[in-house]
Amino acid sequence: MKYPTLNSIAGVLTLLFASLAFVSTAHAQRLVVSDPNGHARLPEVIQLPLDEVRGQVKEFDNKVAIDAATHKTLTTQMYSTPEDPALQFLLIAVALPASGRMEIDFVPANGAATPEPLVFGREAPERKDDFAWENKMVAFRVYGPALEAAGEITSGIDVWSKRVPNFVIDSFYKHDAEGTRTHNPALSYHKDDGVGLDSFLVGPTRGCGGTGVISNGKLWVSKNYTRFNLLSNGPVRFEFELTYAPWDAKGTQVTETKRITLDAGSHLNRIKSTFTFAGDGTIDAAAGLAIHSGADFHPLDGGQILSVWDTPQDPSAGRIATGIIQLPGQKATTAQIDSQALLEFPIHSGQSFTYLAGSGWSKADMPTPQAWDSYLQQELQQAARPLKIRWEKTHRQ
Repeated sequence: MKYPTLNSIAGVLTLLFASLAFVSTAHAQRLVVSDPNGHARLPEVIQLPLDEVRGQVKEFDNKVAIDAATHKTLTTQMYSTPEDPALQFLLIAVALPASGRMEIDFVPANGAATPEPLVFGREAPERKDDFAWENKMVAFRVYGPALEAAGEITSGIDVWSKRVPNFVIDSFYKHDAEGTRTHNPALSYHKDDGVGLDSFLVGPTRGCGGTGVISNGKLWVSKNYTRFNLLSNGPVRFEFELTYAPWDAKGTQVTETKRITLDAGSHLNRIKSTFTFAGDGTIDAAAGLAIHSGADFHPLDGGQILSVWDTPQDPSAGRIATGIIQLPGQKATTAQIDSQALLEFPIHSGQSFTYLAGSGWSKADMPTPQAWDSYLQQELQQAARPLKIRWEKTHRQ
């Protein structure tokens, strides 16, 4: 009888252990994100049910998400909606390359540095009660009751322009306050310091996405917000709600709650507005953009997009682009009242309407009106063509 040698036994054990290792790694999961038509896409945020992620990724709480191609750590966030706080989601900031496909692995954190926040916002008590928010691309603000008491009344949305991927809210307010204290106008945030400035005049207009009610060919609007409620503070999504006191819209008392969401990488806020009023009829709610003297306004894609190539207060500040997009499934018409471009939504009391509204700057990454229009059209196309998301097995541990 011939017995196996030690070398042959070792060889068999090596093959056995190798096959076991292959089995142990064959069930690791990879997230594949793709465009339905295989196109590159603008930066966006994907939202996955957290229970689904935990079911696919072993020891998820001890792992981070990385781009499988570049091994770069991706910024993520746990998120839940006010409607159902118990239902949690994982948010991941992504940007699909030219191939229209991105693969995401979940790997042990091993002390990996926490990615920097991509969104920021806060109330600004040093400037009455402004509420300001931003991502690396854009910044906005709205005005509260303290400013209303001082006589500055508007429910429009203000735009701050910036050319660097920095947060500017804290520095703008700090420098402006120092300029006031020292009587140095060069420190005002209305002056371009190389980073950006506030040169967008809101006044009584809707600014960049504010709302109102159209009645008898006139736009009826609220005063400043009365309360804010912070819902999500990043690092991927900044979200809050504003409440407005009742106001008269040509004989109809209306109130409004406005939810504003700004995701990482986007020039556009997602705004969900809900009006309440007495009766079973409808009102014509509206969301719009200011059109200042000398601005170029035009609708795109059959009125689904309104685009303004606007003039800043300071002529040396280039051009400020603003835009508003009617999302797929919404049924709005266009109007133009008092130098404002408007999307008009007929709604019942308690019914919400949702749209995108945001800005760009000619001295940053929107050098021409054509670039801005193209950006808005691509955002509309992405809204109509959601990403395809699937899990697949890999051999990665």
